[in-house]
Amino acid sequence: MTARVAIVIGFLAVAAAVIVAGAPRAETPAQRVERIAAELRCPVCQGLSVADSSSDTARAMRALIEERVAQGRTDDEVRDEFRRAYGEWIILSPPLLDARGAVWVLPVVALIAGAVVAWLRLGRTPPVAGSPSPEQLRALREREIAEEAVE
Repeated sequence: MTARVAIVIGFLAVAAAVIVAGAPRAETPAQRVERIAAELRCPVCQGLSVADSSSDTARAMRALIEERVAQGRTDDEVRDEFRRAYGEWIILSPPLLDARGAVWVLPVVALIAGAVVAWLRLGRTPPVAGSPSPEQLRALREREIAEEAVE
């Protein structure tokens, strides 16, 4: 009986930890600026986010993000402003629910499809070879005699 109680208590503790960890927390303006800057591509470096880049352009973009956050603009409004100025490529990660989200979905689909194909192939047993028919034996003997005659 005590083992069952311990399992239930453990389960409840894990469930409570998941609920507490998943609860939304209020972000500070500095955290919002950092998160938005991490989502935007640096136009100079292109391989780095605005948050990671040390270029003058990235610093100016971070300052503009800070200004927009201080004005009370939403994250989407700030991102949309940069989209209008630079185009869609300024967003570092494509959205999952957009057609460009296939970049994230297709590898997972391919992996699942490969696993299904492998599982189906491993589940099959190769056909067992039966003994040759009398016609096949006769044809093999004739071929053997013909090959020996050539030598």
